[in-house]
Amino acid sequence: MITLPLPPSDNHIYLQRGKMRFMTKEAKNWKENAQWEIKIQRTSKRKMIVRDTKIGKVIFYLKHWRDIQGSLKLIFDAMEGIIYENDRQVVRFGPVIKRQDKENPRVEIEI
Repeated sequence: MITLPLPPSDNHIYLQRGKMRFMTKEAKNWKENAQWEIKIQRTSKRKMIVRDTKIGKVIFYLKHWRDIQGSLKLIFDAMEGIIYENDRQVVRFGPVIKRQDKENPRVEIEI
């Protein structure tokens, strides 16, 4: 199980400028910090997964109810190069659960 700070909301992950879409500074910072946390929390020194992989439960503990679809993509991107080579290797995940925790918002990922 990996526990990360709650990712930015969907509206704060990407910006659109004309035909170009890019990640916000807030999302880039979250992703970088999440990658450090993943490296620290990864208990096994196993090699990266190089085959199709499954992610277990993903539980969002939210301060306020919000959309989480974009946050899933950001989390899977953050695990690239640490847990698996590329997030396209994820063939199954879930369930994805939303709960409320105003005191300790976070996301827990079962690997």
